[in-house]
Amino acid sequence: MRSIKFPDIFNRTTTNISKDYYATLQNLKMLLYSNKGELFGDPYFGSNLKKYLYDQNDVILRDILIDDIYTAITTFMPQIYIERNNITIKSEDNKVIINIVALNRANYQTDLYSLVLLDTIV
Repeated sequence: MRSIKFPDIFNRTTTNISKDYYATLQNLKMLLYSNKGELFGDPYFGSNLKKYLYDQNDVILRDILIDDIYTAITTFMPQIYIERNNITIKSEDNKVIINIVALNRANYQTDLYSLVLLDTIV
């Protein structure tokens, strides 16, 4: 799989391209960090993770976030296969980390994708 490398899109004479694991990681970040309705051509692209940013931290909220992540990935990223129980959310100090274990359908390798959802500097 290949994807245009963001934010370093252009070099002096060429377009920068991400490959394989890094392309999938970049696409995951773009999907999960964008709100629904932000993409001009597809108003359903994205997730509602920012909507729950200031809600009470409990087990129910974690299940809602995992459901939202699972639904977004299965809908908009056919290049990877995930199961709901392979998505974990944990809090460390002032960070919220999402770990996703997924099967990449391009090369049939299982990869771990780790995203920092919330990182505050104190």
